[in-house]
Amino acid sequence: MTVHERGRATVWTDDAARPPLRKNKDYAYLIAGGAVSSLGSRMSSIAFPLITLAATGSPFAVGLVAGAATMALVLIGLPAGALVDRWDRRRTMIAAATLGAVSYLTVAIAAFADRITVPHLMIAAACGGVANSFYGPAEQVAVRHVVRKKDIPRAAVNNQVRSATAGLAGPPIGGFLFGIARGLPMVADVVSYLVAIVCASRVRTPLPGAAAEEREALLPSIRTGLRFLFGDDLLRTITLLSIFLNFVGTGLVVSVTITMQQRGTDTTWIGGVSSSMALSMLIASLLSARILRHLSVGVLMLLTPVIGAIAFAGMALVQTPVLLMVLMACATFLLAPCNAAVVAVLTARTPADRLGRVMSADNVLSLVLTALAPAVMGILIGTIGGREAMEIFAGLLVVSGLLTLGFPRLMQISAVTHSAGTDVA
Repeated sequence: MTVHERGRATVWTDDAARPPLRKNKDYAYLIAGGAVSSLGSRMSSIAFPLITLAATGSPFAVGLVAGAATMALVLIGLPAGALVDRWDRRRTMIAAATLGAVSYLTVAIAAFADRITVPHLMIAAACGGVANSFYGPAEQVAVRHVVRKKDIPRAAVNNQVRSATAGLAGPPIGGFLFGIARGLPMVADVVSYLVAIVCASRVRTPLPGAAAEEREALLPSIRTGLRFLFGDDLLRTITLLSIFLNFVGTGLVVSVTITMQQRGTDTTWIGGVSSSMALSMLIASLLSARILRHLSVGVLMLLTPVIGAIAFAGMALVQTPVLLMVLMACATFLLAPCNAAVVAVLTARTPADRLGRVMSADNVLSLVLTALAPAVMGILIGTIGGREAMEIFAGLLVVSGLLTLGFPRLMQISAVTHSAGTDVA
């Protein structure tokens, strides 16, 4: 067991000697900073389209701004993961959060001065995407360094809790602040970035990147991460199945909104259906630790799409808003524990010096397909109708679940025991 002294903090490099999560100050700083930052990001995510529409009145401009953020995430994601594995993760998180704070502060100032322009919003949104491309993987690697391996599933569950909480609370808070002043949601996100900077700076565990003599050139480094992800049978299977599940699920969620609009449903009920999904995921995330103890990764990846398919098929047939809310809650309930299981296995099975690249690759691949899902669903609805399009995607969801049965090993793996027993550097 090795102990390092850093200021007043004692840092343990032996996994068994690391403190449990409830006593782990470094982990507390990481999860707190990430939670506040996630809340701020959800507020600004609703503020960007509102600010754009208020300034231009153009839905096309809204698409341009959203596209700039997505494009930045896609283009920068893989290089960012490689650089995260090279650089000190604490400094990377601080630098990324600083970039986000500065870029969003300029939007707040422009909004208060009534000098919003679409090019400015596109640049700010792209900078926010770049910041997220670096901050997310750096935080994931940092968590991997500061927690015990057996605590990785619990950390993954906590990440789902904070994400679900931010998803439920962020948009209404952002909309409320926007109603007071257009720039206020952006100010709130700037503050959230500042909190993330302070929390990252308080982490005492050393979070160094690769030694200079061990660093690969950027492109070979990216290829190394991709080879590891797709060269490992288990990781490849989990990644491809979860990406397909996210694609189909995103398309179905979009289809519900579109079909409700086509039926002339009041926007309050449309918002209520979306809120039921966020509330369901929050409740499930709070129960995820228990669910992960009783259900294997494969079983979760089977039940999540199959139950979702049944619920979405029901939504294709009913029009009563209350029933739609109940079915949406059922359809999305297992998403949080399923995501936590996938992240726990990816994190535990990947060596720490490659984790940034592996997680970035997984995020980019998932983002590309989920970004295409609304367009594909929109084309289907316009071509064959909403009910038929939902039934096709519900069928694809069933296929996604049944594919899991072709991998018996996956059906036997527990996210909890696999994380505790995996011995990777």
